[in-house]
Amino acid sequence: MEFINKFLFVFMIICVHLRNAVALDNFFDNSSPRPELFELTDFNVPDIKITLNDKDFQLLFYSFECEKDTNPNYLKRNEKCYTAPWVNLNSALTIALNKAYIDRNRLTQTDLALISNVATFNDATQQYEEIPNSVYTLSLPEFEQLVQAGSDLKLEEIFSQPYAIAPIPSGMYFETEEASLAFELDNTVTEKSKVKFSVGGRSTKFFAKVGYNINIKDGNLFGVKQLRLRSVAVDPSFLRDKLAYDLTRAIGLPTLSENFARLYINDNFMGLYAMRDAYKTKWVEYTFGEKNSTHLYTCSDAFGDNAFFRCVNDEEEINDQDPDWNAFLDKLATVNTREQLEEFFDVKSYIKTQVSRYLFGSLDHISGTNNNDMYRIHDDLTGKDQWIQLLYDFDMNFGNFQTPDTHRSFEEDVPEQSNPMYQLLNLNSQNPEVVSVMDEIMRTVFNPNVLIDRIDKLKAFIDPYVKEDRTPDANGNLPGRFPLTIERPEELATYEDFLGNTEFTTIKANQHFNNFNDHTNLQTALGLKQWVIERFKYACEYYNLDCSYADEILSSPAYSNYKIEEVQHDLTNEGCNGTGYACCIFSDTTLASQDPSGDWGKEGDKFCLFENGYQAPKDAVAVEANANGQCWSLAKGFPCCEMTKEVTFNDEANGEIWGIENGTWCGML
Repeated sequence: MEFINKFLFVFMIICVHLRNAVALDNFFDNSSPRPELFELTDFNVPDIKITLNDKDFQLLFYSFECEKDTNPNYLKRNEKCYTAPWVNLNSALTIALNKAYIDRNRLTQTDLALISNVATFNDATQQYEEIPNSVYTLSLPEFEQLVQAGSDLKLEEIFSQPYAIAPIPSGMYFETEEASLAFELDNTVTEKSKVKFSVGGRSTKFFAKVGYNINIKDGNLFGVKQLRLRSVAVDPSFLRDKLAYDLTRAIGLPTLSENFARLYINDNFMGLYAMRDAYKTKWVEYTFGEKNSTHLYTCSDAFGDNAFFRCVNDEEEINDQDPDWNAFLDKLATVNTREQLEEFFDVKSYIKTQVSRYLFGSLDHISGTNNNDMYRIHDDLTGKDQWIQLLYDFDMNFGNFQTPDTHRSFEEDVPEQSNPMYQLLNLNSQNPEVVSVMDEIMRTVFNPNVLIDRIDKLKAFIDPYVKEDRTPDANGNLPGRFPLTIERPEELATYEDFLGNTEFTTIKANQHFNNFNDHTNLQTALGLKQWVIERFKYACEYYNLDCSYADEILSSPAYSNYKIEEVQHDLTNEGCNGTGYACCIFSDTTLASQDPSGDWGKEGDKFCLFENGYQAPKDAVAVEANANGQCWSLAKGFPCCEMTKEVTFNDEANGEIWGIENGTWCGML
């Protein structure tokens, strides 16, 4: 008996340690299964270590560095930018000679002999032609010698962006299929030798801390093949995305899983990231049991103008004119009743999704456009197909979007009343089903009893990792941030902002597009707990719901008498007139576009600003047109207004009246 008791005691200890090892999160006790990876990483942050070969490492890291160092406003001699994998000095020299950046007439016979190793001069065209596959490769000292001999330019000048002799590949579109991965958790390392690694995301590609996509080619990582590492750059709380996925799963909607991870690339620490899976065939198999599905669709505004859903098949090899998808759209166009719609569309989950969008403040998920997927479930028993909507990317939820307002109704905060689906299902505040679903979600998860505790636990857990991510090193650099010419004020969020924004501190990020007028963009992130409490209370009152179950916590001093504080980060970039862009430097650069910051041209395929406004050359044609009574604006390089009669600007000092036509300024007679 004593042996048995000792055995049971040891067994219980082992069970406790095993449970702690996988750090199970009891928030998901009643939800659908998740991949093992996310059960292992509940309240347990792994290190993901990506290894790139030397060429790919340079393509990723040097491309960002050189984008800034070759910008005329930040010009810096950086020899890595002149010897990087994308640079071919033979080609660069040929371009420089043909564009007369290097004057061949200033070169010595020795210089010309050196050139003859890589290019030949065509007397007929008076142009140099690069020798294909030349066995001779110019060295950087040789190239610089020719620049010094044939021009007044410095090496950093001739390699600057306007001259475009060695265009830099954009780091934001980097990808490689030759990466490997080491996943370290609890002192155990799992390695994957065949990994596709790329910069991921959409708008955050333009941030200093970008996101990444990982596609594991040799098997999977604890049940996951596709990983998304997101920088959460626009969320000062770092919790909104994680919180929304957790709540979506808790109310019974199919969704992705998310936890956190630290990232290294070739031993360079990149910071803390949100780690989630992706709507891909492996996710479909895990969630719905269908292997190798071909009925997963990604949606975007870019995919047509269908009134219901604008999506294309996630598999590139499947033609966009997929008959199954087109049949679905045809049915939507002809359906007249809810009963008909329910034959092929999951109406209940759609309504629950739309109501959760209201409670979460999810303004970035317009049906069938960005941050939406669609999936067709096939029921083998009934033979019926049913489509379901899937959402992702929630970092702009819970009061983090432009000018959020907790005191808005369902139709005010989810502006899709023109969507035929909304009209068919009568989705508005007067619909009893909408109110009933709202009441259910609020009782289940969207109430202070649940969310305050959830926020506190997650905040305490990621606190040291956010502090690490947002603390500059001795040189003032933050981990994983690439140098940019145009920075984003959202990325000025500090560790202190994390502490405050998870509570009741509003963080505002104001982007100044120049340094001389009020052309700005302001983004506001309400305190996370403020959104939860105020949206909950407003919904209770507006929809006349019984929310007495939250009376105790809402009447407590901490949540009935909180003080709202505000922090604002203003950012004006350097560059030409504070725009972050270069000033145009060539006299023959033409006008490309205009906005409140001024007149824009393009040099080296990069936008540049005319520092003092565009001054068109007064060529003979323009002068003659003006003399013949045609409008005065021709002489300034702008067309005459043909249709518009609306005065945009009256320049009384110069006697000029301006309009806008076809997106450009025009002169009025």
